[in-house]
Amino acid sequence: MDWSLLFNAFIGVIAILNPIGNMPIFLSHVENETPSVQRAVALLMSLAIFILMLIFFIFGTRILTAFGITLPAFRLAGSVMILLVGLRMLQGKSKFENHGIETSAATGTTFDQARNSLSHILVPVAMPLFMGPGTITTVILYAEKCDTLIMTLAMILVLFLSSCLVAAVLLCSRYIFDRIGSNGTQIVIRFMGMILCAIAMQFMIDGVDQLLPGVLNTAFTHGG
Repeated sequence: MDWSLLFNAFIGVIAILNPIGNMPIFLSHVENETPSVQRAVALLMSLAIFILMLIFFIFGTRILTAFGITLPAFRLAGSVMILLVGLRMLQGKSKFENHGIETSAATGTTFDQARNSLSHILVPVAMPLFMGPGTITTVILYAEKCDTLIMTLAMILVLFLSSCLVAAVLLCSRYIFDRIGSNGTQIVIRFMGMILCAIAMQFMIDGVDQLLPGVLNTAFTHGG
């Protein structure tokens, strides 16, 4: 069991999902809902994110094969994409802006209202705000590193725990945002951006190592 890889994957997925940075946008879409509906939407949103990550984790490599894309090429392209996201976060820029607030009809059960609200904000909040190209790239690249069943199951657990953390942040979003404010949110965004940039460079180093084996110092690569 490669615990360092699992920890790196957990940090990487959390950084690219950026729940703290996306929290204000989520709040802006559900601020007119009742607290119970907000909590239900947060849980459904996190479940949707986990399902999407699981789909790309299992079938992502097959999709690449179908399009004739090699893993080193995708690793290098993905590293550039993640680097751009990280640099954007370092500049304090959000990936999307809210252009309108969707609310659910105040009828039916809490779950019915939450499901109706989620149908309005699944795009763009869940995808591509949380599940954007950077997240998809990150999930596929870590799936490629799982060469045993135990590591595969452990990585799926990492994705689940990441979704749970997203759920916890969204559930506490109103409380968190009131406490840390916009300045605190920007600090978290910039820190996560720095982490993403470092992860992107590591992916790039690993991609070059796959294309040019034996050229780079293996002490700084994660292998093919």
